[in-house]
Amino acid sequence: MTLPNRRYHDLAHALMVAESNDPLAVVIGLFHDIVQTDVDGGLPPDCEHYLNGLVSRNARGEFTLLVSADAVHDPVFDVVKRCFGFSDTQTLSSIAGKNEFLSALIACKALSELLNIEHLAAIALGIEATVPFREDSYFIAASYITALRDINHRHQTRIDEPDMRSHIRRAIRIANRDVRSFGEYDLVTFLQDTWNLMYESSIELRSGSSMQLRCYRQILQKMTRFLSSLTAPMVFKEYDGEPILSDHYHRLNVTTQNLALIADVMHAKLLAIALIEAVNGFGCGAFVPAHPEEQSTSDASARFMTAKDVLAAGSLARVEFGIRQSPLSYQLLQNLPLDDIRAHVKEIDLAGPVGNDLIKQFPTGVQSLACELARVMLI
Repeated sequence: MTLPNRRYHDLAHALMVAESNDPLAVVIGLFHDIVQTDVDGGLPPDCEHYLNGLVSRNARGEFTLLVSADAVHDPVFDVVKRCFGFSDTQTLSSIAGKNEFLSALIACKALSELLNIEHLAAIALGIEATVPFREDSYFIAASYITALRDINHRHQTRIDEPDMRSHIRRAIRIANRDVRSFGEYDLVTFLQDTWNLMYESSIELRSGSSMQLRCYRQILQKMTRFLSSLTAPMVFKEYDGEPILSDHYHRLNVTTQNLALIADVMHAKLLAIALIEAVNGFGCGAFVPAHPEEQSTSDASARFMTAKDVLAAGSLARVEFGIRQSPLSYQLLQNLPLDDIRAHVKEIDLAGPVGNDLIKQFPTGVQSLACELARVMLI
């Protein structure tokens, strides 16, 4: 988890999720992100043997569950599959729990000689719960109850209803901790987590070398669309008093405000880079992304920050890139209403180039700064 490509799912994040007085929660936190196949280019070192006879990987890098003799008679494999609700021959999807399933399977196989079936199921449920951004948390909890009852029947365990609810509450607690920056007042940390996730998920950004301006704009555009699709109930879950309802509703309220703010920031950042692309003419120019260290804000005034406040710190930078490099995006917020920025962004075609006609719609000062940034940034 200390590989250089790990910018979000790194060791510090795992230790944060594992911070608990509950031993099972600690184990879940430490294991929940050990597999990030696309970021790492495969499985963690010395882990493939746990998957032998259970999971295959084809030439395209796809992982498929097997129905081999080993698989059919492996109780750990059966438990993890049931906790995730996966079929016997399922091909794993990056957006539907691939990394979480493989992390859970490796965790449970590694600990199978130390823990009983109930504890292994609790670990699998806790890691499954970290699959993010699902809409119906009640359905998730109901599927966990079904899985635990099936495990009782198939493996002659005796997990009673109170213990089932306890295991699910733990899973919900871990899932909420995994995404906790969404619901906190430290907005710069929240924004930097977003930036790190975008960086981690992009081969072009991870390479550290030059990239086409259009490619960067498309990466930013996809992240902006994704964040705009989220709602607070998709981020944080609640089940059976975990967390207590007053805390849950407060967190949902803060998250709603944070999502609105990050949407404003990302739309301004996206429009800024689109204008620089428009100056360049069809975005064929290349640039080398700069990655300054971001500073967190945790004082009480952070509660009242706006998009303009966030980007003001980077308003004097000489390039337009990260949260702290925002001269053009800040000027856009100074000159245009947020609705106008969103309207311009809505017209940008994801697949096509940004033509020079876009920049002609903006004030002279915005045009001049876009031209200067294009001159400085592009190689």
